[in-house]
Order: sequence, then C-alpha cells, then structure tokens
Amino acid sequence: MIKAHISSLISLTIIFFLCIQYSVFSQVRVPFAERASASNPSRKTFHVKGDFVLIGNTNLSLANYSDDLMNDNLLLFEDVDGNNSTINSSSAVLNFPKENGADASCSNVLFAGLYWSGRGPTEDVYYLNDQNGFPKKMDRREVKLFGPDDPVGGKFSAGDNDIRYTYGLDLDNDLGLYVGFVEVTDYIRQHGEGEYTVADLGALEGTNYHYGGWSLVVVYENPVMENRSITVFDGYAFVRGSVVADFTIPISGFSAVDNGPVNMKLGIAAGEGDVAALGDYFEIERGVNTNDFVRLSHAGNSPDNFFNSSILTGGNPRNPNLKNNTGMDISVFDVPNAGNSIISNGQTSTRFRYGTDGDAYVIYNIVMAVDANEPEVQGYHYVKTINNQAFDASKSMVPGDELEIVVEIKNTGGVKLEDLLLEINLPEGLEYVSSRGEYFFAGNSGKQPAQVLHQVRWELGQIPLPKNADDLMATLTYSLRVTDRCELLIDTCSANFVLDGQIQGINKDSGKPIPTTPLLVGFSEDSKCFNSPIFEPIEIQVDAGEFLKNKCGYESGEPKVIICTSQGDTEISPSIYLTDVFPAGTRYYNEFPLTSTTIEYGNGINFLPDYQAIYYAVIPDGTCPIGFGFAVSEVEIEVAIEDGSCQPSTPERKVSLSISNGVAPYSVIWEEGGVPTAETDRALLPGLHRISVVDQTGCIAKKDVLIPKAKLFSVELTKSSLPGDCPEEPGLTVRLVITSESTSEHMVTIEGVLLSGEKFRLIDLELPEGNYEYNDLLPGTYTVEIENLEGCSQVESLYIGEEDFVYLKADYVYNSESLVNEGLLNFNYPVSFDNHSQGSSILMYFWDFGDGNTSSDSDPIHQYSAPGDYIVRLEVSDLLGCVKEISKSLKITGAQYVRMPDAFTPNGDGRNDYYFPVFNQLQFIEFSIFNRWGEMIFYSQNQESQGWDGNFKGKEAPIGTYIYKVNYLYESEGAKPKTQTGSFVLIK
Repeated sequence: MIKAHISSLISLTIIFFLCIQYSVFSQVRVPFAERASASNPSRKTFHVKGDFVLIGNTNLSLANYSDDLMNDNLLLFEDVDGNNSTINSSSAVLNFPKENGADASCSNVLFAGLYWSGRGPTEDVYYLNDQNGFPKKMDRREVKLFGPDDPVGGKFSAGDNDIRYTYGLDLDNDLGLYVGFVEVTDYIRQHGEGEYTVADLGALEGTNYHYGGWSLVVVYENPVMENRSITVFDGYAFVRGSVVADFTIPISGFSAVDNGPVNMKLGIAAGEGDVAALGDYFEIERGVNTNDFVRLSHAGNSPDNFFNSSILTGGNPRNPNLKNNTGMDISVFDVPNAGNSIISNGQTSTRFRYGTDGDAYVIYNIVMAVDANEPEVQGYHYVKTINNQAFDASKSMVPGDELEIVVEIKNTGGVKLEDLLLEINLPEGLEYVSSRGEYFFAGNSGKQPAQVLHQVRWELGQIPLPKNADDLMATLTYSLRVTDRCELLIDTCSANFVLDGQIQGINKDSGKPIPTTPLLVGFSEDSKCFNSPIFEPIEIQVDAGEFLKNKCGYESGEPKVIICTSQGDTEISPSIYLTDVFPAGTRYYNEFPLTSTTIEYGNGINFLPDYQAIYYAVIPDGTCPIGFGFAVSEVEIEVAIEDGSCQPSTPERKVSLSISNGVAPYSVIWEEGGVPTAETDRALLPGLHRISVVDQTGCIAKKDVLIPKAKLFSVELTKSSLPGDCPEEPGLTVRLVITSESTSEHMVTIEGVLLSGEKFRLIDLELPEGNYEYNDLLPGTYTVEIENLEGCSQVESLYIGEEDFVYLKADYVYNSESLVNEGLLNFNYPVSFDNHSQGSSILMYFWDFGDGNTSSDSDPIHQYSAPGDYIVRLEVSDLLGCVKEISKSLKITGAQYVRMPDAFTPNGDGRNDYYFPVFNQLQFIEFSIFNRWGEMIFYSQNQESQGWDGNFKGKEAPIGTYIYKVNYLYESEGAKPKTQTGSFVLIK
C-alpha cells in the first residue's frame, strides 16, 4: 500500500531571559541552523500557499498580581486544567486565520513544534509535592499536552539535542536557562483547531527570577491562501550585559516575491522579559549587509522595551489571560516594509540584531514568513508499476519487489527556466536500480539522471516556455527495489519507507532562483477542498512478515517486538527495558483500543513478569500501536578470529562464534548473506561486520566484529621530548620503527584531532624497513596506520599530551584597584601580580619588586610605600635546572583620584563585601546610595567607613542595579567640590 505522508515545518520562537545586570558576554552555544520535520528532513525552506500560527502561555504568575511587578517577586504555579494529577498548567486556543475565505478543514498541517522554557530547577529530574502532599516526579525534559477532546493527553519528551539544558544558576551554566523542544505534527493534525493545554512544565515557585512557559508553532498550507516562503532556524545564543551591546544573527534560505509589495511576518516568543526593565530591543537590517538596522515593536510593547512580558497572538483566548505574564513574551506581528525598504523583491537573506543595556537572555528559534512567487514548475510524482505490473494501491509490497516510479515535469510559470534540478531523496531500505530521463522538446541542454549518494539527481538544464502550461516537458522514470536485508527489516518494526523530492532552478528572465518546489502526489477529492493540489512524500508500506519468518527466522506476528529481561525480575520497569527500544515519549498500555479500564505503564507503574501477555506501545506521532511482549533471555556472543594470510588471493579470516544463554536453537544472520543459518563459523573479509543472533524466543543479540588485516611486519611507536638548552616552546619527537619480513615498501598515514579541535593528516610514501622521526606533532589524539604493498596494515593509537613537552617560559601581568592614567599606579595600594609562566615541570618562583622586597609566591600581592620607578623581575626554575626570567617597569605615583567599583558581592566571604569609593588625597567626601525607586538606602561622610554592606532596614537588599552619588573635594590647594553619579550591581 502507498499513502501520502505530509511534510513539515517549524516557525519562529525567540526567548530572552533574566533582567539581572552583568558585564557584557555573548556566546552561541548551539549554532543556528534550519529546522526540518523528522518525517521530511530535506525540506528546510517551505514555499507554500499558507502561513504559521504561534500561541502559548505562562505556567507561573505573581502571588499578588500587578500589571507592573517583575518576577523577582513571589511567583506561584498556574493550574487551570482541573486535573488533580498535574502540578501546573495553562492553555491557549489554536485557530487558523480565514485569509481569502480559507476553510480550516482544507488546511494541511505541515509542521507543529512545541517549545517550553524555564528557570529554577538545576537538575532534569526533581520532586514536588502534589495537591495531596505526595511527592511527584518532575522532569524538565518532559511536558504533558492535552488537545481538544483529548482528556488523556500525551507526555512528550525533548531529545538529547533539543535544545539546551544547563545544570546550575550561575554564569557558567548560562544562569540556568533551559529550552526544550519536541515535534508534535501528527498530534496537531489529529486534533485540529481548539484549546491546547500544557501541564507539568519543569519550573519552581519562588522569587529568584523564576519563570516557566510554553509556545506552540503550527505551519500549515491552504489552497486559497497567499504564496509565502517560510524558513525556520533554531539554536541557542546566550547573552548578558550591563552596557549596550549588539549581536547579530544572519538568516538566509527564504525567497521574497519578485514583484510588488513584500509582506513579512514574524512570530516571537521570549522568556524573562520584565515589564519594568527597559533596554531590550530586537532589530532587522534594512536591505542586505547595509549595517542599517530598524528597531522593531508591536502593539503590546515599545522599541526600547521589546520584551515586557506581553502575549499578543491575534486575540486567541488564553487561560490565564494576563497582561503581565512575568517573563513570557509571545507575539506575532508584521514587519513594517513600506516601499520594500527592509525586504526587497527577490531578497534571499537578512540579519537580525538584538541587544540590551542590562538583561541576560537566550535566543533559540526564529521563523520568517515572506511573500513569495507562484510556483513556476510542477513535478507530479507517482508509482507506475510493481514488478512490471500496473500499480494497485490496495496491495502491499513485499521485500524484493521492484517499483517503477515516475515524475512528470511541467513548466507552469509562464517563463523560461534554466539550471533546473530535480532531486529524489532515497531512504535506506529502497535500493536504487536504474533511472532515465526523457525530454519532450527539441534542443535540450540537460544530462541524464544518476544516483548521487542517497539521491537520484537529474540536471535538466534549460526548459523552454511551452505552448500550453499543461504541456509535459520532461519525465523522470526511476526504479527502486525493496530491500531484502534481514537486519534492516528486523530493525524497522514496520517496514515503511518515505520517498520525497524537490525541484529548484533559475528564472531565465529575472536571473533569480525560483521557489524550491516539493513534488505533487495528487489532488484532493474532498468536496470542500476539491481539486486542491497535495504536496506530500510518497509512503511505501511493505508487508515483511512472511519474509522475516521464512527468510530471516524472525516471527513478525503478535507480539511484534520481544524485549529480553533478566531472570528473576519481579517487576519490569519501562525506564530500564524500553528506553532503548522505543523513542522518547512512547506510552505503554495493556490493551488497544483504549477503554476506561486500560492500564497505562510508566511513572511508577511497572509491568508484571507475565511472559504470555501482549502489550502495546504508542509512539509519538505514530499511526498505529506496536505490539510487544517480554521473554527471559540473555543471549551472549563470544567471537574468536584466527590468524590469516595477507596474500591478495586469501584475504579472509575465519571467525567462530560461541553462543550461550538465551533459548536454543539459535539462528545466525551474517551480514554478508542475510539469510538465517545455524552456521557458527565463517570466513570474513577484513573490515567491520555486524552479526545478529536470534534465539527461540525471538530475542536478538548483535555483535560488531572488526576483522583486521593480517600482519607481515612489526612496528614500534615511541615518543620523547626534544633535546635543547631550556627551550621556551614545547617540542616532541615521535619515533617509528618498522621491522619487515620482506623488502616491501610502506605507506604511513598519521591522522588525528588536536586538543585545539583542528584536524591533522600526514602521509609518507615508499618507506622501506627502518627508523623514522616526526617532530611536528602537537598535543592531540592520533591514529597511525602503516600499510605495505601486499595490503597488510597495522594501526597504532598515539596520544600526545601537553605534559609530553619539556619547556619553560616566564611571564606575568599586574593589576591594582588604583590603576589609573594609562597604566600609572598609586602607592599605598596593593598591586596583584598574576603569574602567566608556562612549563612542563616548574619548581619555584622568585620575585624581586625593585624596592628591596622579594617573594616566592606564585601570585604575590605587593604594596609600594612611596612613588617612584621600579623594575619587577620574575625568575622561574624547573626540576631540570632550567631558569627563565622576565622584568617589567612599574611607575608608582601619588595622583589624586576617585574610582567607583562596577559591582560588589556582600556574601560574607571576606572579599568585596562592602561598597564604597576608592580614592586618594581627599579632604572631604559625602557618599549616598539609592534603590531603583529613588529611596536613599545608605549615607556616609566618613572617609574611614567600610561602606554599604548590602542590607537595608535590617534585611538583605535584592540582587539588582543601584544608583550612587558622591560629593568630594581633593586636598590640593584651590581644589573645587566635585560630584559623580552612576550605577553598580549587587551580586550574590
């Protein structure tokens, strides 16, 4: 059977976090890249008649709600679903816009992505008390999603790389900001428009800038809507700052309409954008590489406070429906593009710029919807024959069947095309047989199609303008064979394979790319959406049951999957036995279809060791359950490899298997043959082989066996430090000794990855037996392969660490809180000397400060008692007797100055616990500190004061930014009073 399989797309979500001020810092932890659906990964930019919708809500709100309070106040969970089993929940309604009178029942969901984010928990798994006071397991990587008319809902889990999780609230952990993602396309297709609720989101109640919320992005197509180019990017870019700083994200891959106005739509979701914290902004570049950026805003915010805890998504209902969403910003708005001043006709790239003068945040997802051209080419994709017989959609295919598939190409855009390229993506399991192309016009300039890696590619060249848009211009006919490889069919529980493709090229009149166009598989026969084109992959469904049983020794009837358990288990835990069998988010039941008495396993409910029972696994986005059962079996495989010959005529080596445990008799599947056999000995060629053993219960054990080539020579690989008179740079010699039984020459290949991340490769040819030295290898991990002319080879591993290099170099830097006037320092203030010396075996240090004082500390602190010019000398010695030294000049002055620190940390550790001006030669000082509401919280006229200790009215002041004012008068004659104001940060 063959059926359509809908492709997918992701929209835009951007999350910004934390209004705590720190010094500027920005780093992309996860590089931004296009996001595509798992069911159609090759389709990364969508040129469709359609749009995207973005909804969401917050699962935390203020205990004492106010429109103007930030989330450093007490936040409590929202829980609106009326379900006693959930800790927190919120909801929003999904509606498809009615553009051009679009009927929602004709809308086809291409992609749905669920994002969630928060700050508070520092581990993935933690526990909270539920409404009955019992501990409930929470997991930051999981959420529950309930759609319209679905009281059971589903538990969805983020993948290992979706998107980023940190484990701490400090700066090294990006302040604990995490982002999760899971694709929910099939779930949204099934439930359609209506109210969606997200529950049990990983967050905490509290006052430490906690937040937690979610957003749902849905990309869809509808035949009466406008053409748009929709491109999705996601990653993880963390930034923090206490001064204005700009950072850019380049975006490409979309294609704006060639003529007329260009409309552009953005959807943005953000976290920790405080309503009272100003300075957040988000900008788009005017044109391409102009560095002229336009600051954006919408009806619910302002250009200088873009992220202000507002949700503006087209008026859809939400519960709770708050103005102040305490850290969650979700908005959908049009970019002002009058006269195409920002995005021009035919533009294919732009840049976003974001920044702040105080906030810390993370950006992780962006989508753009831009007006696009009508598709200018059509490819109709269908199965023509199976085994040379006319295709019958009601019949399933079996392994070994050969399919003939056709793509009919038409030029429908009314323009000449050039550099046209058709690509068919081939999944593993459908094996390429042949392909041919046929042109239906004279003077074609294209090539014949061919297989290139996992694609069928056809470069058609120029396509002329047809007399009629419906004229057939070219046809691709290609043949595929359904695999009969047992190991692949066993691994794929249901043997379904997806075929998709796309066409791209150039509009010859404009010289611009045409929209990348997916292949057409037919037209809708639904009465409401009649004759609407369907752009989807073809799904090849294969009935492999009899083949697996007869050819592979594998019974594919119920249960379809056997999970091997340990002898003596009294309970069988899903988290132990099933996580490597089924994908994350799979749910397990004792029966299917579900009834009111159905038992769901997981979350503490384990299976009983009933080895006759059949259970059912419902995977995320799955169309049918997978039956499975348990068996007590622990098959073990031991492998013995005989010594072999290195002669070209007999390269094989004998492999013998010893099989134990499990339930005999066993079936062995050797990778080369693929047919089950009782044979446990076989001659295998050198290389990596995967051997499968199936016992009587159906349990499978697999063994990867590496067959090395036989040896006719020996090698010795050693490393030693380079000799020399105390070098300042590291050096090492790697010595290779080749001892051979023949006069054959050898090839040496050294490949590796340096500690810096760079790759290294070196090849030496025509080396006879002898000794060889390599002096240019840097620290890293290497593989050294030596191969002779007979094809025999040996591989050695080599690790070079920094400790392998003998060297010594002296160096240091200095700093002081009195460092002013371009490097001048003031006397009576400590000077910190930071030792930057390097060496393989440093023994001791000797410091001469030039004023008669010395030290043997690694990083000493010294205070000069009088102004003057001093030479500071550092002498370093190592265990080998090497001595290196370095001298630098310091100028100590007695200048007048007042300096204000940027921050302090009143945490009682004895370091930086008080905030007070640093000054020299003052006769008067008056110092005041104010909070952000203008209230004075500290005052002193005492030059000997320790300063503010971070307390106000007997309580610790909150983390944040404070204002200072200092009036002072220098001691010098004729000095005039001065005033200085500014801000600083209290950090805990």
